[in-house]
Amino acid sequence: SNGYETDNFERSDVGPNGSFGGKQKNSDTVVNDPVIFIHGNGDAALYAQAPLATGWSRSIQYFLEQNYTQAEIYSTTWGDAWGSGGNLLDTYSTMHTCSNLIYLRRFIEAVLKYTKAPKVDIIAHSLGVPIARRVIKGGTLIGTDGNCTLGPPLGSRVDTFLGIAGPNYGLCVCQMAQTFPSWCNALDGLYPGYTCQDQVLCAYTSSSCKQENYSAFLEKLNNDKNREADHIFAMWSDVDEVLLFRGMTWGKPTSRIPNMNGRWISDRNSHTAMKDLTELRQYEAVVHHSI
Repeated sequence: SNGYETDNFERSDVGPNGSFGGKQKNSDTVVNDPVIFIHGNGDAALYAQAPLATGWSRSIQYFLEQNYTQAEIYSTTWGDAWGSGGNLLDTYSTMHTCSNLIYLRRFIEAVLKYTKAPKVDIIAHSLGVPIARRVIKGGTLIGTDGNCTLGPPLGSRVDTFLGIAGPNYGLCVCQMAQTFPSWCNALDGLYPGYTCQDQVLCAYTSSSCKQENYSAFLEKLNNDKNREADHIFAMWSDVDEVLLFRGMTWGKPTSRIPNMNGRWISDRNSHTAMKDLTELRQYEAVVHHSI
């Protein structure tokens, strides 16, 4: 517990799929770097309900088959799980808020203290990618639910960070919608900016440009020089039906991560399949630092 009893990381309100991880008995040892899985909006730690709340069940099962133990794999449900009776549109209104980020920051800190591991690996999907990146980088946040301080950078305690289909530079569908719907907002949402220098068509630029004046949360995040981990990887799909426009924002993939060490691009996976059908690549990234 280490002082985290009141954080409700178990998420029993979601049911048995609300969380995963922990020693089965006190004598269990931690050999591998613990892996922390962070889901996207409206999802859950484990499979809850198709098509969106499929959780990390497939990935966790694969890691267990590769001789990881339950003491080395962790996930919790943040926000409202769609599969637990929540409304998908409601989940989109809970963005990069202080409450979500503080919850996940404390979860990562709790895993580090509980396992006593020098480093962890973090795999995140969808909106969980920019959220996890901010949680690791720490610092201060101005969110729609107030201001908060996350603490010092944690990147030195993370061996590998893998971001899957994350909207790190916003979404072009939000170009004309910086106030409605709420998840497009220009403060802590996915607003990509109204223009990009002389370019006005977000998804189809005719020349390269420097993206500026986009979501304050994302712009500060991407300009932060603190690394997320020793090894940083990203994966995305050219046919992602959530990111749209081949996942491009102002002529560049929105799922790229500054100073990443490698990336893999799918030509067939859906947004959810990028998480559910890439277990082997996830394992390769954290164990062999290749993708």
